[in-house]
Amino acid sequence: NLNPSSTVSNDFSMLFGASTAHGALSDTSNSAIGTQDQNDECIVELDDWVISGATISSVRHYISGYKYLTRGGDVDIQVKLENSSGTDLYSENHTLLFNSYIAQDFYGTSRTTSDGSTAWAASSLNGLRLSINTTPENPDGISYATIVKAYVEVTYTTATVTHNATFFGTNF
Repeated sequence: NLNPSSTVSNDFSMLFGASTAHGALSDTSNSAIGTQDQNDECIVELDDWVISGATISSVRHYISGYKYLTRGGDVDIQVKLENSSGTDLYSENHTLLFNSYIAQDFYGTSRTTSDGSTAWAASSLNGLRLSINTTPENPDGISYATIVKAYVEVTYTTATVTHNATFFGTNF
């Protein structure tokens, strides 16, 4: 997984349990970002790819969140995958529900190319960004669209290692 490593920008008004948006989204214990306003956006840069020689099959985003400070309803958010220059690659909407403050998990569509035609490579993963925004819908001014975790999942195959050892076989 490529976890948030730095905050590019953050309009979300609430940081719970962390001093930065990337810290809140990469932590799994009692931290979150939240906003009450429509058109707020949080952009985090993700870890660089470090597995050399691997063949990347697909990439998809993951978020976990809920609608906070309400008794019901839902709010739509948008998650965008961006390259290191901030150009949008893919975008999907998810609906955060009020669920007694229990976060729901959302996975984006698995993408096999970085731009619709070019296979993913280590260079296209380095500097990758995740944008989470409330452009699709207003959280209603009282409630919060709340995100507790976010990352990008990379599916890959490791390079095959050939052993040419003759002493005690190939697994020595």
